[in-house]
Formats: sequence, C-alpha cells, structure tokens
Amino acid sequence: MKKRTAFVFGLAGSLAAPIVIADETRNNDEQLWQVIEEQQMRIESLEDSMKASDSSQVDGNASVRPGARDFHIGGYGSIRAEANNLDADQDTFTFRRFVLTGDGKINDRLEAYFELEFERFGEIELEKSASAGADGFSAGQAVEGTNGSEISMEQAWARYRINDSVNLDMGALLVPLGRFNINHDDNQWNLTRRTLVDRGAPVLPTKAAWPELGLGFSGLVETQAGLVDYRLYAVNGVNLDFEFEGGVAAEPDGSSTVGVSKFEAEFAPSRGGFSNDLNGNKAVTGRLALLPQSGQELAISGYYGRYTPDFMDSESVWSVAIDGLHSLGGFEVEYEVVHTDWGNIDDVAASFASAAVDKEVEAKVGAEDRETTEIVSEITLGGLAESRTGYWIEARYPFWPEALDNTFLGRGFSNPSLEPTVRMEQVVIRNRITGIEFSNRQITELDKEKSSIVNRATVGLAYRPVPDWVISFATEYTWTDEQTLAGLTNFIPAGENEDSVLAFSTGVAYTF
Repeated sequence: MKKRTAFVFGLAGSLAAPIVIADETRNNDEQLWQVIEEQQMRIESLEDSMKASDSSQVDGNASVRPGARDFHIGGYGSIRAEANNLDADQDTFTFRRFVLTGDGKINDRLEAYFELEFERFGEIELEKSASAGADGFSAGQAVEGTNGSEISMEQAWARYRINDSVNLDMGALLVPLGRFNINHDDNQWNLTRRTLVDRGAPVLPTKAAWPELGLGFSGLVETQAGLVDYRLYAVNGVNLDFEFEGGVAAEPDGSSTVGVSKFEAEFAPSRGGFSNDLNGNKAVTGRLALLPQSGQELAISGYYGRYTPDFMDSESVWSVAIDGLHSLGGFEVEYEVVHTDWGNIDDVAASFASAAVDKEVEAKVGAEDRETTEIVSEITLGGLAESRTGYWIEARYPFWPEALDNTFLGRGFSNPSLEPTVRMEQVVIRNRITGIEFSNRQITELDKEKSSIVNRATVGLAYRPVPDWVISFATEYTWTDEQTLAGLTNFIPAGENEDSVLAFSTGVAYTF
C-alpha cells in the first residue's frame, strides 16, 4: 500500500513539474520538451517497479509466483450436535468435516483446483521402533488415531480452456451423476445431514463426495433456450475393493481362556483407484443441464462402467439421474432422482467365491499340546444389491423480516436470511445380499433381501447471516418397512428391532 501511495504522489508531482516549468520557460520550447521526456522516463521506471513489486505480493496467505495471475486458498467446515432415541447411540457433537481448497489461474485459459477433506479427523500418530541385542532382534509399529477419521482428496484437477464453450478437464474429477455430488459443500445446504440417495444409503454407485481419476470435456453453451451446461468424462470408475480389519479377543474355552486373532477383508463397491485402473476398463459419465434463467435448472446425467476387478468375471454398473432446481413465487424447489443397476449379482457372487476359494480359514497355535491361540481369517462380499432407486426433494422459502435488522441477527450483515426447509427422501433396495457362504470355490449359501425401503422426512430452519454461512436446526424421522434399519444405512447403528429413529440436530457450516 505504501508503494502504491508513493507512486501516486510521485506521479502527481511529476506531472505538476512540467506545468510549472512550462510557465517559466514559455519561450524555450526545446528545454520544455526535454523536461517532459525526462518525466516520461521517470513514469515508465515507476510503472516497471510497481509491476515487479506486484509479482511478489502475497495474495491472501499464499505467495503468487511471477507469471501467476491469481491464486486463492480457502475452504469450508461443518460441525453438528445431535440427539436421538437409539439405544446404541449417544448424544454427541460431530466434527463433520474440514476442507481445504486451492484455486489457481495462470491466465484466462489455464486453471487448477484441489479440495482436501479431513472428515471427523482429530489426529493420527505413527510410532516405529527396532532394536537388537543379546536376546535377538525385535521391531514394532503402533498407529494411533481418532475413530471414524478419514483424509480424502475430493478434487484435484487442471483445466485447459480450448475456447469460450469447451474446456479440457484432467485429474480427480467429481462424477457428474445428479446434482448433489457436484454441489456437495456443506455450507451450500440448509440441513445438517447429507441425503440418503447420495450418502446415507447411497443409490450412487459409491457415496458422495465421489471423485474419479480421468479426463474429458466441460463447458457452457449459449442457446436461445438458455445456457447449456455439459460435462462428459472417461474415468477409472468404481470398483469392488476391500476393507481390511483386524482385532484380538479373549474367549472362554471350557476351564481355560483362548486368545483369538481375527482378520476380515470385506469387498464392497468403492471409488476407483488413483494409482492405476484395477480392472483395465474405463467408465463413462456425463451430465447435460439446461439453465433457462437464474434460479432455474433441469438436468439429466448418467454413468456406465465395469465394476468387477480383473480376477473376477466382467460385470458392469449403470446409473441414470434426473435433477433440477426451480424458483416458484419465492419458494425454491430442488430435487434428484437416481436409479442404479448392478447387473447379475448372482454371477458376481459366484465369481467372487471362485476367486476367494474359502470364506473362512482357521488356524490354531498350541503350546505343550494345549490350544492357546486361534487365528481366524474371513473374506466377505457386502453392500451389493441388484438395483437401487431413490429420490430426494427439498423445498425452501428464504425471507427476512425487517424487524430483525437492528437485532444481533441482522446487525452488520447486508443480506441475511431465514430459510424454513423441508426435505423428503426415499431409497428402494432390491435383492440386497445379506449373507454369503462359500467353500472350495463354490457358494454353499447366498441370502438376499428381496426389497427394502428406507424413508426420511426432515423439517428444519436455517439462518444465513451471509450466503456462505449457515446455522441450522433440524428434526428428522427415519423409518423402514423392515424389522430393523441395521444394514440399510451406513450411519444408523440400529438394534435388531429398531425400525425407526427420531433425531434432533443443530449445526454450523462455514466458509473461509
């Protein structure tokens, strides 16, 4: 700021100087022009100095390299407090997520962006040690961290603008299936929980936020009907991948106690790999949206690709979605409908059993002919259903009473709002695998639930002091037509007879 002020006063003084000189030397044109040329040289020197200074200025908290036009570090976070009537759950605070974003533009045609998420993350600590001595060599490793934590790269892409209507996008791209996945930031929504369709009982091939590594084209095209927003990508695609769990236990065995070590690998649909394509086949995804005017949008989107790994027979998953946003007399109505088909899951299960050989393997380690340790290894297939269909629809009414302008709710904010919100959701799951037994490469038992329905109704009130901050209060009721909600969602720890849950929550989502 000091450099710019000095430049302004210097420039004013420099421009004033030739006027004074001109008054004193009207009859000496040659001397006048010499002074003007000297002042012009000084102006050009000051401009060059200012440009050099700008190239090393700090933008926000990040240094901008010479040649970089613009770079911003930002992000968002969200916290929730919840109480419900489940026997196994507790009233709790939840650190939903903290996300760092970076957006860099070298010029009008080159852009890069990243989004790094810390979900329910408190800490992670790794300790390693090794020693050698008279008693021999030993090595150890310990990992400490907070339960349920996740660090995830949600976006990391580069964009090359071919022209005003065509962009080439490369990197970790959000799959444009429906509208929630590409607009998933918590501060964009009025309620304290993400939708069932996209997160809680996902109809999407894997839960939001869902990025895939690939490349493709995107852009905006002006037409007589309005703007057309399109995205078309080829990506690695969702894949059956495993989660590995290990544990130890002490179990009674007659008059003695046996130590048990348990290891389990569960294969379930997951986002594709960022190191390589696990099945060597690319998935295709795209979305086409019409925006006739501000606050109005209607879109169709899809996804198709193989999801079984190389060591299993080929089977593909496909999804189709319709979504929209409409403003009607002050009301805002937003919705999404998704259907996903996983193909012939019986063949997938048989192929999985053939590759995995045996579901469970037990080994017993004895000392002096007495069993002291039992090791159990298990491989399972979970989270797979023949098809899933779901929808959510949300209605909001933003308003602001003038009587609140001079209260703590309105003071200092240019455009605050209150937004009563109602959301209705439903997911239908067909032929879900609930149990599988196999031995010697053959399935011995395959249990499936023919059809299950999960419903949720939510009523809430959101207060937005500014558009990108929201403080929410919500009541939600979730229920099913089955005996229990257990296994139907990924967030409700329901007991065997708990087929519904009533929850109250409040939370804040903010950007910075």
